[in-house]
Amino acid sequence: MADFFIFLIVAMALSIPLTLIGTYHARKMAEIAKRGSTNESELRMQHEIAELRQLIAQQAIVLDDVATMHRRLLQRADDDQSLKNRLGPQA
Repeated sequence: MADFFIFLIVAMALSIPLTLIGTYHARKMAEIAKRGSTNESELRMQHEIAELRQLIAQQAIVLDDVATMHRRLLQRADDDQSLKNRLGPQA
């Protein structure tokens, strides 16, 4: 019976380092997996940023076109008003 308890104590003593090694390994594997997913998420964010930059460029072009049309309309309105002033009152 005493031999069994000695064996049990030795087995428990040896299981502590094995458990520590196992948890250390699991922690390292989780870090590696997280690092891999971070790279994927970084790639996704870079892709989204590129899409946003393209969208901003398109919107800037549209806003520039709108501003150009607005200036033309204002110029046309000024030209019409000056023409009316030159022609005088119409009967």
